[in-house]
Amino acid sequence: MSLRDDINEAIKGLANLKFDFVSLHRYQDILDQVAERFLNRGKRDLNKIWLWNEFRNETGSSQPKDVISELAVLLEPQTSYWFIASDENGKYWVAESNGISIVTVLKEMYGFEYYILDRHMTWILCENHHGMLIEAKPVT
Repeated sequence: MSLRDDINEAIKGLANLKFDFVSLHRYQDILDQVAERFLNRGKRDLNKIWLWNEFRNETGSSQPKDVISELAVLLEPQTSYWFIASDENGKYWVAESNGISIVTVLKEMYGFEYYILDRHMTWILCENHHGMLIEAKPVT
């Protein structure tokens, strides 16, 4: 099973959840936009397993005791975001979600690396496998 399958299984039956994986044709376009806006070598860095190592403009990082609680404060509950789940084998799964649903999904899952972006891609936030929250801004 893939990380996407695990997420779908974990959230099956949860009411009022807005968490939808995007279609294959939108998926690549969104990843390409993320790469061009935030990564050192643009799309060429999409073959990396840890995209956060390739951020061009890291603006801050922290290691909160409870990342999910921190996200519950940082994310607006009803605001729409892009959520990118990072499978261990370098596969990325892109979903549309809102703040409250992202927090709910993360509470239901085991640990994995993920990225959250506002829909205008003016910032990206990652929790890596070290429990670090890393924020970056796009190159302008």
